Amino acid sequence: TRSDATNGQNVMTGKLAQETGLPTDKLNQCAFQLLGASLDASRPARLFLGEGVMGGTIPGARIQFNGIAGAGAVPDTTFPYFQFIGFAQTETDLSKIAGVYNGSGFHEIPSKNFAQVAQDYKMSLAADGSFTVCDNKTGGTCKQKGNKFVPQGNGSLLSTNYEGEQQPSLGGVLGRAYLIVGKLRGQLVPIMIRVGYANASFTNLQPVGADDEIGIGMMAPAVSITQGSVNGEYIGVDSNFDYRTTALVGADAAQLDPFRASDATLATALKLDYSQTTAGVVTTTRKDNATITGKFMFTGGVFGFLENRTTGPYFTVGAFVQ
Repeated sequence: TRSDATNGQNVMTGKLAQETGLPTDKLNQCAFQLLGASLDASRPARLFLGEGVMGGTIPGARIQFNGIAGAGAVPDTTFPYFQFIGFAQTETDLSKIAGVYNGSGFHEIPSKNFAQVAQDYKMSLAADGSFTVCDNKTGGTCKQKGNKFVPQGNGSLLSTNYEGEQQPSLGGVLGRAYLIVGKLRGQLVPIMIRVGYANASFTNLQPVGADDEIGIGMMAPAVSITQGSVNGEYIGVDSNFDYRTTALVGADAAQLDPFRASDATLATALKLDYSQTTAGVVTTTRKDNATITGKFMFTGGVFGFLENRTTGPYFTVGAFVQ
């Protein structure tokens, strides 16, 4: 159930307000708060405007699902907002999108106590929408995880019955994958979103099941990245629903909270390795703890970053701001 249940239309309204909490006027000029959009007044939803791209957070939701005799149940939970990235231009011509991509992402499974799972894979996508996903993990498989991607009228590509990283809590595979391919700086920026499924009614003519794994990820062409070519400052929202700024200079990166930039306890320093055993994947280690490793991938002024933390997977997408 959506949090604004008064009209049942999944629509929230509010106003945009200029951001003032970022450390420079230039950054504030391209940032806005969505007043009335967040379901937690202490955590306002924000949008960051770039050249042909907008990222940040959009109105959240309250979710709950009884399951069947408790199987697949989801407790009443409120998300103040959700991660968002959108593009001024998108590509839906599969003949132009076809290629080999590295992919990473972050999924959550509400019916499994909100278990968190990482996505780390390589995808080969053909011009007819067929594809093969190879998992980058021990014992990983290579397979087509759903039906062919088909262009939609809303600017996305859709694959139905798309497998998650884990088996459904109840019933078969009923989730969907939406591929939104932005066009930035003459490059393609594919964003992958998995939408879950839940239905406990035997009377609405829909399959009964709980395949509620949801999440967001990014893909980038499997081509080598040159050190220094992606220098800059990027901003986005991470898998903890926190705003993050990432500064990249050569083989060094620093991540921090842009609204509390002086708080060193919220900062992370990374060392990047551009040797790229896998073309297009730049590996990382923490400067204060080399056992914590991660990987960047870049395309069109956007990056995806996945890190293996002791508390679980961490993921963020960042868009270039300066």
